[in-house]
Amino acid sequence: MKNFYLVTLCSALLSTAAFAQGSVPIKIVAPVDLSGAAADVGRDSLAGTQFAIEKINREGGVLGRQIVLEQQDSGSNPQRAVNQAIALLQEHKAPFMMSPQSSATALAVSKAVTAKVKVPTCVSTSAAEEITIKDFNPYIFSLTPNANMEGRAQAQRYGSFPYKRYALVSADYAGGRSLLEGFKKALKEKNPNVEFVVEEFPKFGATDYTSSINKILAAKPDYVFTTLFGNDLITFSKQATAVDFFKQINNRFGALYDFNTLKTMGDQAPIGTDGVQRAPANYLSKNNPDAAAFIADYKAKKGGYPSDWTIMTYDCVTTWAQAANSAKSLNADEVMRAIETLQFNSARGPFKIRALDHQAEIPVYMGKVTHSAEFGQAILDIDIVIPASQSLPSQAEVMKLRGTN
Repeated sequence: MKNFYLVTLCSALLSTAAFAQGSVPIKIVAPVDLSGAAADVGRDSLAGTQFAIEKINREGGVLGRQIVLEQQDSGSNPQRAVNQAIALLQEHKAPFMMSPQSSATALAVSKAVTAKVKVPTCVSTSAAEEITIKDFNPYIFSLTPNANMEGRAQAQRYGSFPYKRYALVSADYAGGRSLLEGFKKALKEKNPNVEFVVEEFPKFGATDYTSSINKILAAKPDYVFTTLFGNDLITFSKQATAVDFFKQINNRFGALYDFNTLKTMGDQAPIGTDGVQRAPANYLSKNNPDAAAFIADYKAKKGGYPSDWTIMTYDCVTTWAQAANSAKSLNADEVMRAIETLQFNSARGPFKIRALDHQAEIPVYMGKVTHSAEFGQAILDIDIVIPASQSLPSQAEVMKLRGTN
């Protein structure tokens, strides 16, 4: 009889403990670039994180527990982002962290925090290849095409163009420079006759592009390729339009046009130019039923379409949730094993994450800027989708870039 009561008491205590644990929310953390040079990307990314949490919580949460986000504004400042990440993780004992958005802040957090604290961290926007290649650590994973991938993919499109003289523009930051280098190398392989007549590296978050615009026009290139995006691209385009830049180069111009950037440009969007996107809402909503449902739900609740940054960050949070639920654990190593082995469902369709570099096997989308009556704004009309199989570096290439055999 004594053993019976002991077993009953233990069962009751275990049930009470399980109930208590289930009622305690899981806190995830994020230093977010809500101000500074990457503020526009940071705001869209935060919207994606919040929407993902709302959806996950409606569907039962992670391991039966609700998720709560704790975030701070990193100001697009690397040291501030590092300090915030450390403080947030220490205070909330979080099992998951969203990386900040700019390459400088994402790299700093990956090296100084993720690698040392060993907390699963998802990169949703930074394209710096150092994160998954040169400075790779086993607790980071990326759901955006890195610069190496995006440069290779774009070279496949531009390599078919009949142009020889290219002008290049990139903001002076790690992701932009590495993307430009990858593009140059891949384009040369496709078309050995190309030459790069001018290369401009204005400050990230610059407000005056007059000097770069004048240098490009003076060089008389056949084509202008830029890695500018977001507010940088909007500012550049406004100043370029004021001097008929796009007319002077016959719209032979390529850039990263996310959905919200084109919306912000309005009537000044350079129709007929080329572009690349990472998660185009207009394309996904017509070609992926799951994406269409997500985008419709987002629009109904938020009153507008999700930007590329919103979709990719949404995918980050839902991917971690899928991994934790599959692993039946919040343990970092068990979750990362699931990250390396599972196939994930996302707004961009199903994908896997390579164990080699924790890079998601996701495509790159390219097309031309056109006006859409359906969406009521300029969009990138996607005509080429480059799968990861055609853009990911091989294992040998990754090992060489890491300086190992």
